[in-house]
Amino acid sequence: MGQRVLPVSPNPTTAAINKIMPPAPEAGWPHGTAKVRMKSRERLLDDVVYSLGVLGIHAEGEKAALEAAKGLQPAQIPGKGKPHYAFLKAVEKGWSEMSPKLGEELKVSSDEFGAYAAEESRSCFVEEIELYYNNPLTEQGVVLVDTPGADSINARHTGVAFEYIKNADAILFVTYYNHAFSHADREFLLQLGRVKDSFELDKMFFIVNAADLASSPEELEGVVSHVESNLLQHGIRHPRIYPLSSYYALQGKLAGDAEAVEETGILRFEREFVRFTFGELTEMAVRAGDAEVKRAADVLSYFMERATADASEREREAAQLRESLSGALRRLESPELEAEQRELAKDVAELLYYVKQRTTYRFGELFNHAINPAVFREDNRDPKAILVSAWEDLRRMITFDLTQEVLATTLRIGNKVNALLKGAEQAWAEEVRRGGIDSFEASEFRAMELKTPELTAQLKVEITAKWLGGFFKNAKQFFEGEGKAQLRKELEALLVAPMTAFAEEQTQTLQAVYAAQLQEGAAERAEAMRQALQEHAGGLLEALEAKVDLPALRAKHTRLLQCLEPQKSKA
Repeated sequence: MGQRVLPVSPNPTTAAINKIMPPAPEAGWPHGTAKVRMKSRERLLDDVVYSLGVLGIHAEGEKAALEAAKGLQPAQIPGKGKPHYAFLKAVEKGWSEMSPKLGEELKVSSDEFGAYAAEESRSCFVEEIELYYNNPLTEQGVVLVDTPGADSINARHTGVAFEYIKNADAILFVTYYNHAFSHADREFLLQLGRVKDSFELDKMFFIVNAADLASSPEELEGVVSHVESNLLQHGIRHPRIYPLSSYYALQGKLAGDAEAVEETGILRFEREFVRFTFGELTEMAVRAGDAEVKRAADVLSYFMERATADASEREREAAQLRESLSGALRRLESPELEAEQRELAKDVAELLYYVKQRTTYRFGELFNHAINPAVFREDNRDPKAILVSAWEDLRRMITFDLTQEVLATTLRIGNKVNALLKGAEQAWAEEVRRGGIDSFEASEFRAMELKTPELTAQLKVEITAKWLGGFFKNAKQFFEGEGKAQLRKELEALLVAPMTAFAEEQTQTLQAVYAAQLQEGAAERAEAMRQALQEHAGGLLEALEAKVDLPALRAKHTRLLQCLEPQKSKA
């Protein structure tokens, strides 16, 4: 953007989404204003109760939850609980000022926007911020979205970042030079790897910021190779990686020093990003437009041909056309999709089976992340209480992993739904042609925008503190002896049935949700084809009955062909 706009916070404890939007003065949002959408009271309370639960504190109701947050002391907080502690203390600090604004939509200046975005005692109450700001990107209609990370604070809002991953035209993942990937980073990259092949275009860009810290080109190359290796481990092949220094790039832009900007590496990223967003994405739209223009030109050509045919031949064709049209419209009234529904249900069941399998394969990795000596060293509580907390952490991680797997699977299911709809459309069009209207062509297929179902299922496992405590006599016995290994073995066996139940529940949910969307999409497309068919037949009848202005048709046909000529010359 070339300007300092977004505030920087060292403690990203909020789940607020920040958007930079093109100004809309006609709607009351001129340059420099911001729309701050506050959380609802219910949403904030859910967040507070969740964070308390992570700290091992059960609270019901607003009053009890706030009292519990108020009573928290730093000494009783384990290492993994610190972000939750910071969030709860921010809520306590900002409650008197911000709670009356819950559920509201505020209009603030760009100066005030910074406080809502970065001051924790305010930002923890915020759901979403839209900053209306003029810059070279927003002037082109681009909307920039800064989503919350997949850290422990935001883990329960799994669908938020996913919807942006699914619908964004481009995804920028920013990491820091010599910064090790955190568990949250790795989970997010894993999700990008899961969904990458479901997109028509590779829309991911990976930025290694603060590249100026490299002492030599060789050191920088080593860091980039390390990032590339990490991405490959998470299923991201052939990534586009850009080492750059945003700090010095901004300094150079503000000073008008083009040479300094070039040295930061940002221009390579900007050039390729612009080529992708305004080149590759535009080309897709142009190709679709060309196909529509060509189809229209072919139709007009056929109309002109029929309009000049022998009168008796035209009369016979018109009668046959009316009969064929009546039959085709009847068949499109209630399209049958029984075979497609069966195929979809089978695919969903198969995909969800592999979801459970992949999470099962990850169990060892997640177990070791949740239960390791560092967890016990960083916590002052009784070791058996720590073990209970570690188990809860593991259960949350497994649930998160399963949910992320299911969300990624919804993209594949969505692609399947659209493939089935496309096949159905082509079959209907072919049936129309076989039925006597051989000049009819369906318009270019446009993928249906499918709704992602809200995933609320939890991993239901009944495990008591007493049972867990039986594996722990002391740290030496647990970590160096058989305690930890035995716990892992028995937990893995215990989780088979709950994970199977989770997968089966999600299978039924997804089968029902996507079957309904398939049927809805088929009904909409059948109705659209009925209308297109009536328009096509109406135009053809006018041509056959000599009711058309033939010179006007020829002129339109010529103009359509001229529209295609620039594209031919480019090719």
